[in-house]
Amino acid sequence: MSEKSREELLLEYEKEYLQRLASEGKLKADDVQKSEEVRNEMTVEEAEKVQADAAAQVQASSAAKNQSEDEQKKKEEFDNEVAKIRKELQLLKEMATLTEELESLKKDLKRPSKRKATKKKAAPKRKATKKKAAPKRKATKKKAAPKRR
Repeated sequence: MSEKSREELLLEYEKEYLQRLASEGKLKADDVQKSEEVRNEMTVEEAEKVQADAAAQVQASSAAKNQSEDEQKKKEEFDNEVAKIRKELQLLKEMATLTEELESLKKDLKRPSKRKATKKKAAPKRKATKKKAAPKRKATKKKAAPKRR
């Protein structure tokens, strides 16, 4: 059985019960009608209350969703700004290093260039070689000079 059919059965049973009480004389017919009106009013009030609660929940969830979307957008914008600033900072650092390098190069250009004194290569020392002994001449006897007459 579904919920509606159960509720309908309960309503029918209650009506029959009230009619039995009225037929036995325990209740007046006016009381039966009043109880039905009260019951209808109560169900209408309950339905309105449920509807108001549901509307409040929907509105609250919608507001929360909108707020979270706004926060998400703000966070994305903030992250984008941070990324831009980091890129700018990196560029500024690079510019600073390049500027320092440029200044040092300018200073180097202003200084008179010194020629590097090149050392002459030392000639290898000659080894002292022993002179070969000249072959000894044989001692020859001098011929006697012819006498001059």
